[in-house]
Amino acid sequence: QIDVLLTAWSGTANMTQMVLISIGAGLLSALLFASVLTGSLLAIVLQIFAQLPIQSASLTFGPRAGLIAAVAAVAALLLVSGLPSQTVSYSLNFAAPALLASYLAGLRNTELPVDQLSSWYPLGRLLSFVGGAAVLIFLLLGLYSDFTPESAVLAIENQATILLEGAVDSGEVPPQTITQIAVFFVAVFPFVATAGIVAITGLNLVLAMRIARRYGTFARPATSITALKIPRAVHLTALAALLALWMIGSTPPLLTSVAGAASALVILSGFAALHALTRRLASRSIILFAVYGSIILFTFPLLLILILGWIDGFLNLRGLPQSNASNS
Repeated sequence: QIDVLLTAWSGTANMTQMVLISIGAGLLSALLFASVLTGSLLAIVLQIFAQLPIQSASLTFGPRAGLIAAVAAVAALLLVSGLPSQTVSYSLNFAAPALLASYLAGLRNTELPVDQLSSWYPLGRLLSFVGGAAVLIFLLLGLYSDFTPESAVLAIENQATILLEGAVDSGEVPPQTITQIAVFFVAVFPFVATAGIVAITGLNLVLAMRIARRYGTFARPATSITALKIPRAVHLTALAALLALWMIGSTPPLLTSVAGAASALVILSGFAALHALTRRLASRSIILFAVYGSIILFTFPLLLILILGWIDGFLNLRGLPQSNASNS
């Protein structure tokens, strides 16, 4: 009986510890999300990592811990801010992708050895699911906020006027300029929103897996970015969506959001191909530094990475041996 009681007590203590750590992770996630309200540049960077505590809890202690962390974060935001809109934005843009990605990352085929990469859910398919979820999230947020391009342009014109007049010293800014900026912002917003969810979720997942391996029992083998293989259907979707946008000459929100999510995935595939193709080059470090530096400074080299992702997706530049060994 004593052994039974000790076992039960130990299980209860472990459960209590898991719940407390999960709640703490949720509060940290809420704090990172809400830090942007301070308006500082550092706060914007911190908000990018609002998914990290939830994903870390989920991968370390299981999906239940991630869910507890997400609920705690939502409750804290609602209690402190009292703004349902902020809570909805956090729930859909941060909590939902974090829970989905960490859940899929922990799935594996129990009939295969735990240290075999192919027994775990493929990372390329995982990120593709996140891309699909990003489009759905954009649609749900659009329905919640009654988003339409026309109403969005009108809503931001006043704010754009204030910003521009504060930045320009030469008198009043022409209304046409303000309208053009507002229209451009609204046109690209669906693309940037879904692409951002994919990129942010992928970044936090990589960090969370490292934390879970170091401090928890997460057994998924570590892999290089060179093993990332995005399904070919995603490459076709990105190409078709971008061609459709070019042909119709406008940016319907749904089609633009699909193009953003799919293009982000192809760009990730392009980075994977870049790392794989330069792996044996003596000047690899210089090449990677130049590529990433030019992207940070000019942004437009991302187009070249997108093209490289397509070429690799359709022609398999990384070669059949690496493709067969990858977790895709």
